[in-house]
Amino acid sequence: MTPPPARRSLGQAFAYARDGLRHAARTQRTFRIHLAIAAGIGGLLLWLQVPPVEAAVIVLSMTVVLVAELFNTGVEIVVDLLVERNHHALAKAAKDIAAGAVVVGSVGTAVVGILLLGPPLGSALGLDVGLAGRVSRLIAVLTGVSGAVGLAWFARRAARPASPRSPR
Repeated sequence: MTPPPARRSLGQAFAYARDGLRHAARTQRTFRIHLAIAAGIGGLLLWLQVPPVEAAVIVLSMTVVLVAELFNTGVEIVVDLLVERNHHALAKAAKDIAAGAVVVGSVGTAVVGILLLGPPLGSALGLDVGLAGRVSRLIAVLTGVSGAVGLAWFARRAARPASPRSPR
């Protein structure tokens, strides 16, 4: 029988988490982009004085995207480690699915942000509150639809066999 694993201190657990976040921030361009967007939206939340519940929904949505990005990074690292030089269709599928989760979360977060930030932003820019609300709903719907259409287009394009190229 193997002995139970040694218990880590809470401080050590947080140090591992810090190291993981540092690795993601250092090596993952999209994680840094999401962090920059989150910081910008945070500034917008403060400037617009968004009510606490709406601000919490936006922050939670952004956090979900960051978590999805971290999981995506973890999946990519583990798959690369396990597969090494032998490419496998399932390894590619695992990485693609994890990346897809980030895209779906990002589009959903954009829709949430547009719906909740559109009216106060429109008001701050001088639009009537009702008009700002209608415009933000329209933009949110267009964002969701364009995200879905874009994903469907990429999926359809990826499913097509490669066309032979003529030699030059």
